[in-house]
Parts: sequence; C-alpha cells; structure tokens
Amino acid sequence: MNVGERTPLRTDRGQKETQDNDTYLPPRKAVHPSEQGKWTRIFYVTLLWLFIILVVSLTVWGIEYSS
Repeated sequence: MNVGERTPLRTDRGQKETQDNDTYLPPRKAVHPSEQGKWTRIFYVTLLWLFIILVVSLTVWGIEYSS
C-alpha cells in the first residue's frame, strides 16, 4: 500500500466536502444584520438635541435673570 492509496489528496477532499454539503447557509451578517449604525445615529441625534435644548434654556435663563 502506498501513501496515495491511504490518504486522499487535498483537492479530492475539497471536492468531496462541497459535494457532501448540499445546503448553502448565508453568512451570519446577512441573516442577522447589525443595528450598530442605527443606534449610533440615534445617539448622535439625541446628543445634538440635548445640546440645542441646553443652549436655548441657558439663553432664556440668562435673559430673564440678567436684569
């Protein structure tokens, strides 16, 4: 018995594995998309509105109590 008969070649193993795997599974990112971009946008919009509210409230407060 020689070495070629005992172990299959790498190309033979790759072809056999693709033949055995009849079902194709998509990548996890395709099945479960990340919501990181969505939450990042909500975070920055919230920070922007909080800053605007702070500036407006400090301006009103300053105008009322400056005199």
